[in-house]
Amino acid sequence: MTWNGPLNKIDDFRYEIPNSYKGVNKNLKMKTSALIYASEKMIPLLKQDNAPEQTANMTMLPGIVGKAMAMPDIHWGYGFPIGGVAATDAEEGVISPGGVGFDINCIHGDAMILHEHGYRMRIKDFENTWENDRIKCANFGEKIKNTDINAYMQFETEKKIYEVSTESGEKIIATEDHPFYTPNGMIPLNEIKNPGMIAVYPFEGVDYSKPADEVIISEEDILNLPLKKNLSQTIDELKKRDLLPLKSNNEKLPYLLKLMGYIFGDGTLYFSKNKGTIWLYGEPEDLEELRKDVKRIGFNGSRIYKRERNHKIETMYDTIRFQREEHSVKLTSSSLAALLWAMGTPCGNKSDQKYTVPSWIFKLTLWQKRLFISSFFGAELSSPSTVTKHDYNFYPQLLSMNKHEQYLESGYQFLNDIKKLLKEFDVSSNIINKRKEYVNKQGAVSYRLRLQISSSTENLLNLWKKIGFEYNKKRRHLANSAIYYLQLKKKVLNERILADKKAKQLQKDGVSPSKIFRLLESRYVNKRFLERSLYDERKTPPRVAFNFLKFKEFLELKTKGLGNSGILWDKIIQKRIVQTDGKVYDFTVADSHHNFIANNFVVSNCGVRLVRTNLSENDLNENIVRQLVDKMFKNVPSGLGSKAKVRLNNSELSEMLTMGARWAVDQGYGWDEDPLMLEEEGCLDEADVSQVSSKAMKRGIPQVGSLGAGNHFLEIQRVADIYDEDVAKTFGITEKGQITVMIHTGSRGFGHQVCSDHLRTIEKAVKKYNVQLPDKQLACAPVDSLEGRNYLKAMSAAANFAWCNRQMIVHWVRESFESVLNSSAEDLGMHIVYDVCHNIAKREDHVVDGEKRKLIVHRKGATRAFGPSRSEIPSKYQDVGQPVLIPGDMGTESYVLHGVDESEETFGSTCHGAGRVMSRTKSRKKFWGEDVVKDLGKRGIYVHPASFKVAAEEASGSYKNIREVVDTVDGAGISKKVVRLEPLGVVKG
Repeated sequence: MTWNGPLNKIDDFRYEIPNSYKGVNKNLKMKTSALIYASEKMIPLLKQDNAPEQTANMTMLPGIVGKAMAMPDIHWGYGFPIGGVAATDAEEGVISPGGVGFDINCIHGDAMILHEHGYRMRIKDFENTWENDRIKCANFGEKIKNTDINAYMQFETEKKIYEVSTESGEKIIATEDHPFYTPNGMIPLNEIKNPGMIAVYPFEGVDYSKPADEVIISEEDILNLPLKKNLSQTIDELKKRDLLPLKSNNEKLPYLLKLMGYIFGDGTLYFSKNKGTIWLYGEPEDLEELRKDVKRIGFNGSRIYKRERNHKIETMYDTIRFQREEHSVKLTSSSLAALLWAMGTPCGNKSDQKYTVPSWIFKLTLWQKRLFISSFFGAELSSPSTVTKHDYNFYPQLLSMNKHEQYLESGYQFLNDIKKLLKEFDVSSNIINKRKEYVNKQGAVSYRLRLQISSSTENLLNLWKKIGFEYNKKRRHLANSAIYYLQLKKKVLNERILADKKAKQLQKDGVSPSKIFRLLESRYVNKRFLERSLYDERKTPPRVAFNFLKFKEFLELKTKGLGNSGILWDKIIQKRIVQTDGKVYDFTVADSHHNFIANNFVVSNCGVRLVRTNLSENDLNENIVRQLVDKMFKNVPSGLGSKAKVRLNNSELSEMLTMGARWAVDQGYGWDEDPLMLEEEGCLDEADVSQVSSKAMKRGIPQVGSLGAGNHFLEIQRVADIYDEDVAKTFGITEKGQITVMIHTGSRGFGHQVCSDHLRTIEKAVKKYNVQLPDKQLACAPVDSLEGRNYLKAMSAAANFAWCNRQMIVHWVRESFESVLNSSAEDLGMHIVYDVCHNIAKREDHVVDGEKRKLIVHRKGATRAFGPSRSEIPSKYQDVGQPVLIPGDMGTESYVLHGVDESEETFGSTCHGAGRVMSRTKSRKKFWGEDVVKDLGKRGIYVHPASFKVAAEEASGSYKNIREVVDTVDGAGISKKVVRLEPLGVVKG
């Protein structure tokens, strides 16, 4: 993807996207220009992804103050680009999780997503259509629903990718932390055990194909209806709803096809005195689905009526009487009735007239045909059921219809049309003998015609997997359960057939019976079965084992806690790491249950700290550096899934989230002076634990005091260059060769969970407050709204987690130095220089147009860089500005800068690092981890990675040139260079 928008050069370090670039109306246009800090050399690189477009989109945030900005380490992110900075008014503006920092858990691009209309499409093919699409999601234990898509995401993954295979034969590829629904709720994939249970929705539907642009119903077709009235009003009503002319690619046709199919079965359409009426009969929850679809066509249905009915049915054999509660919905739109009639829906008594499947339906795409026939089956086809006293096999499915004698030919034609449609789905069926039903008082004879769908396993699987049932929750649930059951039964039968063949072959090869039994016995292949294979001649193929679950038992086991939603528990039989092209995808959906169905599966603050020492590089030889790195690796939990050495309970974690770094110091993890050297003194007072979910607490408890993985690190460094001796001295850095330690980590999975929880609420707030946005990933809420305040409170708790996390790591780094060097951390002068955040949104005061204003400053992959005039920085730095810590990659330098008053043009912000130019997947393909570590060793840099994979991902070639990034912000005057640091030893998570 290459960005081709306007980028006007202001000076050697500033480029502007003008506010004339985009905007279509007064509610959605660039409110200001966007400013990108970059050198001319960087421009081709930053145009390689859509990050500049995201910077332009930031200018449309309600209440934005000043310009939207991006630092020179800009690259594509969620909502804001990484490196994005924006300030909004603290009273009239908004706060956006996408402007703080958010990671996405994804699935492979070939994963098939189940669409609202029952077709499936690869997730990567939704890129240009997702804003208008609706997909299936699960309301667990209740039903499958349709949901809008709030955001579509495409990434080059930075994580392990797993392929999961299940007992029923399903497969999916997803990142290690993509959540899947399990009996314990949504769990990241890497935490689901093998074997473990996972939720599946066996219905597949059919592949998507683009409908043709052909007229189905024209104005003339409406005028040709045999109605004695002026149809101009009907035509106007249909045109007003974009239903005339009706084309095969009309977005409302899918709902019309479903409604039409249902009326062919359990509905009736008629005109009385030229006024059209439609009645629909069924179960309340199925009728509710119908009502929603009628609304999407542009009409309204009545409430659901309920009444007790006494039925009397005369047959040739008996009179059947029964009572039942009948539910119905009435549609009173004459224009809708006229349209459906013109489309070929029978009007009046269906048994007493000629009609067939309309010829135009046969010209539609397969997924459109499915909508018609599945809705018809939802009304008329028999329910999936097993053979009496043989609960392993299913009865053939039956479709019945009554026809008066003079319309028998029409009835046969209709069933032949259904048979023809079924054949397109590879479903075989046959018309069986007609049966005389009754003779009415006028002497008219009525016959029952029946179409029987073959009960062979493959035939039923094609019927239930591809077509299924619309508007019939009960039949849909039974069909889904039967799909899984039959697929499992097929596997067991194949296992027994293979065992039978192997047993005979082994016998021919002279293998003893006892050894054959040992080799081939399994859960579904017992000794008696094998004896029959060896000594008896089977007259029929092997049947399913007697210990195989009967369908009723299977239903109880596999749907426990899931109701009759159509979702079942499937068993993971294999979970393995795979290599892919690296591109992964995800949705954020509007539904509160935040999930979707992919390949039949139901799937849903960072910072840097610098510690100085009294040590010189002359005090550390290569062996001592190695010992220090290895000791830090041992003392500080690192790597993917790393867990804390200290286990807190909920009460202790709550205290920590409220107090931040001070909590750690009070518990003995640090010195009293430490919090004074941290941004915000290591605590945001707005933190409110009541806004943190139990799920986030659960994720946070095992991660306190751990480094994590990816670009997080501990690094022993030497001062290579000093650019400003006076400022360096103020920071405690006095000479070249001095040793420092840099720590880069954040709030781990806790912060991600906090953001995930509140993002869903804020997505709803966008609609609630009618916020107009160019990109749904910019989801935001007014700062002073309940949603905005709650998010700020929870995000502050996540920031406090990060400060406390780094504080505990500093304590263990000090202990590591003490252990190896046999000297106290105090004697070693291991004082904290500073600690900065680079993924956060905070309340700050800034001067705008000569007036002090309260703002919410979003810094995503950007660092605070306050100058000397700011009271928020430590008193010892008041004369020079705050330290700004810019980490490089594993093999290159890092920098310490200082804030300047000129940074007010960026609301006191600067860059945060080098910024990736290569995805982790590409890095793994290009670099070999062992070689990276070996090459760095030759340069005098000892690396202890949690894995060689991480070493490959963090190779220097994966990042922008850190020197170019720092020279840009220095040249722009928004922060100034103080010292350059070079790595000697690195712990990589």
